[in-house]
Amino acid sequence: MEGQVIVVKKMVVSFLAAALLLPGVETVSAASSDYEIPKVKNMSIEVLVDARRVAFPDEKPQINNGTTFVPLRFVSDKLGGTLDLNGKDITIVKGERTVNLTIGAKTATVNGKIVTLDKASFAKNGRTLVPLRFVSEALGENVKWDAPNQYIWIGSTEVPTLEEISKPVPIKPYLHLYEKGESLINYGAVSLDQVRVLSPDDFPIKFEKQTIYRMDYAVMNNGLEYLRTVSDSKELIGTGIYLLQKGEPAKFRGEISYLRERVTDFPDYRVKYHKIVDGKDRHVLGIEDYEKVRLKHMEYVGLSIDADSAVLIKNDFTK
Repeated sequence: MEGQVIVVKKMVVSFLAAALLLPGVETVSAASSDYEIPKVKNMSIEVLVDARRVAFPDEKPQINNGTTFVPLRFVSDKLGGTLDLNGKDITIVKGERTVNLTIGAKTATVNGKIVTLDKASFAKNGRTLVPLRFVSEALGENVKWDAPNQYIWIGSTEVPTLEEISKPVPIKPYLHLYEKGESLINYGAVSLDQVRVLSPDDFPIKFEKQTIYRMDYAVMNNGLEYLRTVSDSKELIGTGIYLLQKGEPAKFRGEISYLRERVTDFPDYRVKYHKIVDGKDRHVLGIEDYEKVRLKHMEYVGLSIDADSAVLIKNDFTK
C-alpha cells in the first residue's frame, strides 16, 4: 500500500507542476542572478548538537567579529562537560580533557597547554558567554559552520528521519482545512488517513528522497512574501507546498524555478522559493482578492512530499 501511495502521489505532483506552465504563471526562465532574490528576515543562527537544534531560553548565540559565543550552561547541558565557576575563572572537565578560561582573558589552557583565543569570554545579562568553537573542539567535538543555513553543527551530522522526529496522528481533525484541496491527500483509490505535524524548529529532517535543512520567511523589496527552503534535492521540479487556513480553500504553491540558487562551497544544497500570493488563486479557486493572502494568516504549511502521511508544519514562520 505504501508503494501505491508514493507512485500515485508522484502522478499528482507532476500534474500540479504541469499546471505551473499555464499562462500567467512563472516558469523556468533565466539564471537566478538576473532576478531579485527574496531576503530572509532576521535569519536565526542555530546551534545543532548531533543534528538537533538547541533551544536557548534567554541569551541566544551571537557572533562577535566572526566568533560565535554561547551561554556557558550550554557546555554542561549539551556537551556533557562538568563546570566549575570561581569568580572569573571557569573550569570545564569532560573525560580526560580539562579546559580553563578566565572571563575577559584571551588565553586559555587545554590540559595545561596555553592557547590564544581570538576573542575572550564575557558576561552579559547575568550570563557568561564562551567561544563556541574553541570550547567544543577543546572537549573533542567536531564543529562545522554551515553558512547557507546559518547552522553550527557539533558532533554527528546524521540528520534524523521524519519518522524519528514526528509520530503520525489521525488526519480527521485537520480535514476541514483541506477545502477544495482534497487532491492533496486523496490519490485515486488511496487516501492518507494520518498526518505528521512539525514545527520549523524540527528541521533539518530527512525525507524519503531528500533532506530539508530549514524553512524561513522571506520578503522581496516590494513586500511580496515567500517561503525559503534549503534542501539537497536536485530534481527539476521542486517539492510543492500548500497553505492551510480555516474557512479558506487550500492553496497549492509550486517552486518558483527561476529563483532557485546553487550555493558556492556547498554543492549539494539548493535554495528554493515558494511565493505566498499567486494569481492562480483567482482562476483556480475563485478568490478575487487573492492579493490579500498573507502567510501570517495561515495555520499550517503542508509539504507535498513522498511520505506515509500528510506532513504539516505549524505556521510559526512570521514570528
